[in-house]
Amino acid sequence: MKLKKLKKFLKFIFSRPNVIFLCALLAGFIIPQASAITIFLILPALMAIMTITPLKIPRGFFRRVRPLISPAFKGNIMNYILLGNVIIFTGILFFIQEEAFWFGLVLVAAVPPAVGILALGKNLKADSTIVFAGFAGAHLGALLVIPLIGLGFLKYTELNYWLILVIVIALIVLPLVVSRVIVEREWDKKIETHEGVIIDACFFIVFYTITAKIRPFVIDWTLDMTKITFIAALSVFLIFFIFCKIARLTNAAESKTSAWLLLATMKNYGLAGGLALLVFSPEAAFAALAFAVVNFIYTNWLNYKKVFQGKTISAQDTPPS
Repeated sequence: MKLKKLKKFLKFIFSRPNVIFLCALLAGFIIPQASAITIFLILPALMAIMTITPLKIPRGFFRRVRPLISPAFKGNIMNYILLGNVIIFTGILFFIQEEAFWFGLVLVAAVPPAVGILALGKNLKADSTIVFAGFAGAHLGALLVIPLIGLGFLKYTELNYWLILVIVIALIVLPLVVSRVIVEREWDKKIETHEGVIIDACFFIVFYTITAKIRPFVIDWTLDMTKITFIAALSVFLIFFIFCKIARLTNAAESKTSAWLLLATMKNYGLAGGLALLVFSPEAAFAALAFAVVNFIYTNWLNYKKVFQGKTISAQDTPPS
């Protein structure tokens, strides 16, 4: 029995996403030279991820629009108004001094939910309607949110807004539309057999490049970087504990709690890091990587709690420190 549990635990620890992410970080630190090539691959890699991952949303899901309006709108509230504001205002509270690090923090707040919530939502048995509608709604909302946050918090900086607009459309709107065309025309079955390999390769390229580019700054660690890492942990786990407390007090359905929790605690950090490298500077990508590492710990903890231990998400527990 103990051997069976050990095998299950090792399978959980060495799952494919975990290995890919850790290998990308390790390779980025040990052999950063290849980032001179992969920087040119980061845009197509992100486009592939943003197109293939939403194929999990079933065919015909968006045909009945009316039931989806409420969860789509609430998805924007959870991901931008709640999580986004917590990130930005904790950044103000902790007084991030380095301009590039501040830009990176604003980018993290502005990007839509992580594509990983689609797979994680299935593992946690979250309400699929809320997850899918909230995910799609927040991605469409990004077209309004990203320019507004940019104008509000980066208005004194010279930015190429047309370049940002083109990149946002290429990485958010276009992939969502293309993924729907693929699903509705049943082309997704042809992609399905190679989906895992493509996604793994693209995730590796994205996080390897981000890590390699910020490696010199990590070596010369600063107080601002400590603050950003603390903000990443504080924002995610603070919202988690508040959600779980409310869920326990109101006896909210576990499936709905899990769905809203994912939308309220997870951003697309690969997208934020990619935008930082393409539009700003390597330093601006640090916030995305710091949040990605915290998210790695957070999602593994959620999976371990639900899948391995069999506990509900809102069950009283202590996260890893």
